[in-house]
Amino acid sequence: MSEQRSAAEAYKTVTSEISAAVEALRDKDEIEAAKLEHSLARLDDRMRRVGERTALTRFAVDLHWESVLEAMWSEPWMRIRSAPKPDPEADPAKLDQYDRDLGTTYESLMQLITRRRFGFRR
Repeated sequence: MSEQRSAAEAYKTVTSEISAAVEALRDKDEIEAAKLEHSLARLDDRMRRVGERTALTRFAVDLHWESVLEAMWSEPWMRIRSAPKPDPEADPAKLDQYDRDLGTTYESLMQLITRRRFGFRR
C-alpha cells in the first residue's frame, strides 16, 4: 500500500529541510565570524605594534640626524642636506638590522667628528 502525502505534508517536509539547511548555514557562519573576529583582533594588535615600532624608529632617526647636524655645525665646508626620505622599497623584515646599522654608523661618524687629527674642530 503506497502512502500518498498531501500537498501540505510535502510542503511541510520541504520547508523543514530548508529551515534545517538555513540553521546549519547560520551556525557555520557564526563559527566563521568568530574566527574572523579573532584574526582581526590579532591583526589589529600587530598593526598597533608596527605603528609603535615605526614611530620609535622614526624618532631615533630624527634624533640621530639632529645630533649629527649639531655636531657638524662648526664645519662650514661640509654641506649637509635635508634628511633623506624613507626608502619605500626597504624590507620591513630587516628593520632590526637597519636599526643596528643606524646606531653603528652614527657612532662611527661621531667618533670621526670628535677626533682632532682628521681636521674636525671640537
